[in-house]
Amino acid sequence: MLSALVQTGLFALSFLIETVAAQGDDLGSVLQSQSNLSTYYNLIKKYPEVILKLPNYDGVTIVAPSNSAFDNIPGTQLNGIWNESDASIAVPILEYHILQGTVSTGALESGPSVLRSSLLLNKAWTNVTAGQNVLVNKQPGDVIVFTSSEGIRTTQVEGDIKFAGGLIQVVDNLMIPPARLENTTDSFKLPAFLGALYAANLIPSMSEEKNVTIFAPRNEAFQRVAGSLNSLDETALKKFLNYHVVPGRILASSDLKNGTNLTTLATEDISVIRSGNNLFLNSAQIIQPDILVANGIMHIIDNVLNPDAPSMTPNPSAATQAPAYPESSASGLPFTTAIPCTVSCPVTTTASPTVASTRSSTMGVRTTTSPGAAVRTGVAAGAALLAGLAALA
Repeated sequence: MLSALVQTGLFALSFLIETVAAQGDDLGSVLQSQSNLSTYYNLIKKYPEVILKLPNYDGVTIVAPSNSAFDNIPGTQLNGIWNESDASIAVPILEYHILQGTVSTGALESGPSVLRSSLLLNKAWTNVTAGQNVLVNKQPGDVIVFTSSEGIRTTQVEGDIKFAGGLIQVVDNLMIPPARLENTTDSFKLPAFLGALYAANLIPSMSEEKNVTIFAPRNEAFQRVAGSLNSLDETALKKFLNYHVVPGRILASSDLKNGTNLTTLATEDISVIRSGNNLFLNSAQIIQPDILVANGIMHIIDNVLNPDAPSMTPNPSAATQAPAYPESSASGLPFTTAIPCTVSCPVTTTASPTVASTRSSTMGVRTTTSPGAAVRTGVAAGAALLAGLAALA
């Protein structure tokens, strides 16, 4: 329970939001003047502790869901999860909708997405220590898109509304804080990469590493060199996977500069190479950039990286790059059998205690042993996302 002093402060702030309309450009007055933000305005009054954080920042950008955005919740991943009366869910989501610094969408240039930190610092929801990120992108036709968990897109419907502490951007749907690495790789259909992480016993530790950039090879990349990868022992497999992770840096594709070297968890560097519109790590091309995860960002690449072949470079004119390991296929997609079974499991199969403990938590940031908290597939993963996150708070 809050102390009496803090409760008094929150009440005073809530009253202040209601009564300072004479100033004209304070947050309460501006929100009150926007008829399509009445639901959001009522939430801010309900949870003034969120607004108490604003003076700690040199301006903020509020990504304010419209009334229609809240009406849309039944058709989104928040269906059955969102509860405006539950502070453990409402407050983190409200914090995620406030960006540090003023972001004028009118001043954005078309091009790659840019990262912007939010006020969401709750360790049960994020392992991004500077505030969980939102991706902002200006698309053709001056369409502004905010991207959050598992590639969920939220579109601006009204922009650059000024108030004394920054700017308000009105959007058509709520954003969702990014999911754990396990859920995200599952949603983007990367079972070979996910299975390799389980096979190397890097789950849950890889999901709990703070502030990372992950380069996740697509399934075809694993299949192409499956024989070579299957021959790696656990130590070598860990080194291989760690070579795909840059610790301590969250790098959007727009941050990857030609000619720079990135030090990985394997301690060896990978090289960034740009050729026209194509972006490579050593000889592997990024084919799907900028996917947010609970502890950073992930980019999907078309080839695996080899820590023992760091000098590989691409041939930009070639349709397909040479593999980083000797080509050697194998039957079936490698490593997928290491993924804990969560759907239609044979009743005769009993998971070992080790597997059960690792598979038990993929929602949120912290791990638990609660039954049923495991890798989800398809729509079930999205629907369960926030429920698991909140349960771990």
